[in-house]
Amino acid sequence: MKKLNLYFSRLLEKFWFSFSVVVFLGALAIKAMYSMDDFPYFQKNGIWDLVLTAAMIALLLAVFRKKEIIEKKLNYMFLFLFFGGLGCLFLFLVPLRPFSDMQYVAEGALQIAAGNVDGILQSDYLQMITKNLKVSLFYACFAVCLPKNVISLRMINVLLYLVISFFMGKIGKNLNHNYPKMIFLLTASYLPLFLYCNHIYFDLPVLCVCVVSVYFYTSGRDWKQMVPSAVFLGIGISMRELAYVFALAMAVDYVLHDKVRSVRENVKKWFAFFIFVCVILMIPKATDKITDTFFRVEGAESESIWTQFWMGINEEEFGFMHNEIYDGQKDFNDFYTLLTSRSVKQNIHLFGRKIFWTWTQGTYQAQRYGFGNDAEQSSDKFDYETAATKYLCKDIQRGRKIVNLVCRAQYLALFFFMTVGLFSMEQEREAYRIFLYVMVLTFMILVFYEMKSRYILHCIIPMMMYALRGLRLSDRMS
Repeated sequence: MKKLNLYFSRLLEKFWFSFSVVVFLGALAIKAMYSMDDFPYFQKNGIWDLVLTAAMIALLLAVFRKKEIIEKKLNYMFLFLFFGGLGCLFLFLVPLRPFSDMQYVAEGALQIAAGNVDGILQSDYLQMITKNLKVSLFYACFAVCLPKNVISLRMINVLLYLVISFFMGKIGKNLNHNYPKMIFLLTASYLPLFLYCNHIYFDLPVLCVCVVSVYFYTSGRDWKQMVPSAVFLGIGISMRELAYVFALAMAVDYVLHDKVRSVRENVKKWFAFFIFVCVILMIPKATDKITDTFFRVEGAESESIWTQFWMGINEEEFGFMHNEIYDGQKDFNDFYTLLTSRSVKQNIHLFGRKIFWTWTQGTYQAQRYGFGNDAEQSSDKFDYETAATKYLCKDIQRGRKIVNLVCRAQYLALFFFMTVGLFSMEQEREAYRIFLYVMVLTFMILVFYEMKSRYILHCIIPMMMYALRGLRLSDRMS
């Protein structure tokens, strides 16, 4: 078992390292783009793309070298107040009116918080897209004690953003990166994550509970850590199936975790694992029961998950959501028929473009979710005028272009150091194994699933942990 485990881990590391090198080098030549008309495309990199990427790599390394000073000079109160204040200022300056799915989630959350169940029962969208009904329920749990308006929901996002940044530092500390305040600083300064404070949807809630779950898991592997880890993962799974990626990664890592154990220790290990699995399965079931009983009409149909897989292999936009052909009731046969109707060459071409776009687009589409769709006037998408709104109407405006460049440069810098962090894992392989599993599992699922770069937002967790290791190695070599 030990040899098989070692062989399997090395194989995955080599695969992910090779993939990362190819993708990063490709991203230096070809730029994966997201159009505000909601479709993907490619273009050549400009000189500013390369300059900013190099600058971000140098900046990350410079910040890392000041880690001792950051730990001594900064305190958590300052970090929370500073980045929390920035988040509130951003929400004030960019009062984006909820649109698309976000509009229904926000309306649902406010209706549940206000006790207006009839409003939920009359919403065809929330009755059909039950996963987003559960996101509304998540926000409503916090909004009950807040004013019933959109800004309250966005303030919840700021809180989630700060919790994510805090626990990222704690996860790093569990991996012997003993500078959690610097990690907090790096995470909170990650512009795509910051922009998501304006997006009332599943992204920040699911990422937050997954971060907390990973923190508990990496703190230890007995039942005292496994139970809270499973509770948070169960909440995440209730809102989105992507949290199963973390559950499966933890399960495989836990089973393969090598330690010489006595019979008593083995009993404790498997008891903790049994509780972990039960809790992860029970919480989503309980959430389904609650939503079906109190917030859905009898006989309401749910969207099939195979719709996303079927959409993920459409040729028109190589796996991107294509509204003109959307059908919420696709099944496995529809997916399989479409997949096998094309030649191997066609599928390789489709999946090649899809994989490269997903892992190099870099902004997680934050330009849409932070600033909204393009509009001729700021009043078309913002609730009120501010000093910033007239500069944020369209993605082609200079300020928006700069934000997009910075987001992508930050992502590629993180990706670069993640790749470096995959070197010489012999002494630390076991500690990092769960993070490798998360990335590889995400990669495998997104080969077929609907393509959106924001579907790898949760990979901030493993990418940051490997990047910290890459920064340490780079600092030693320079």
